[in-house]
Amino acid sequence: MKKKIMRLFALSTVLTCLLGAADGEPKEGVEYFKLEHPVGGVKTREVAELFWYDCPHSYELEKPLEDWAAQQSPRVKLVRIPATWEDQPDMNAYARLYYTLDQLGVANKKALAVFKAVRDEGKDLTTERNVLRWATREGLDAQAVSTAYTSKEVDDAVKAAPALRERYQVNEMPTVIVGGRYRTSQFQAGTAARTIEVLDHLYSNAPLNNRHFRAMVKR
Repeated sequence: MKKKIMRLFALSTVLTCLLGAADGEPKEGVEYFKLEHPVGGVKTREVAELFWYDCPHSYELEKPLEDWAAQQSPRVKLVRIPATWEDQPDMNAYARLYYTLDQLGVANKKALAVFKAVRDEGKDLTTERNVLRWATREGLDAQAVSTAYTSKEVDDAVKAAPALRERYQVNEMPTVIVGGRYRTSQFQAGTAARTIEVLDHLYSNAPLNNRHFRAMVKR
């Protein structure tokens, strides 16, 4: 799975450069796509990011995405969804870590710390034992982490994660979905910085061309 994703990313980046999509206004069908089936029931002004803690491109996008979201007014609803496939145990384990931290209310606060541990320090955070060691070093309550890690709520969230990814029609990570209608990623845009530019364009312009979306924003 990892090698396939990396090959797809490299090919997409080359094609993007060849098409000259990195300059000027983002191009539909090149740097972003309109979902064939819009995601129903999304919150007003929602931006959903599907990511994986062991993905270098997810790591690269994390801080720029946080910074972009913090600058938006009215405030953007940034939803993070761990990307998983049922037959990928490591991805499901990292989804469990995310939902554990989310259960404790620290998923966003500790996001960069997790990425640094996994990507920079090479730590394996796919087992409860390793997660508890990491959490203790991060100043988290080990007992609270253990309770959340094995809770029914987290179990249910992990089991539902593959279907949630499919609902957002995502097959690579990271991918950003704007208003449940448009998607972009480094695969399309070529770089994390350009992904943020495309995201900003979509958030500021493209979704608002939809009458239903405008009505949602006014609520």
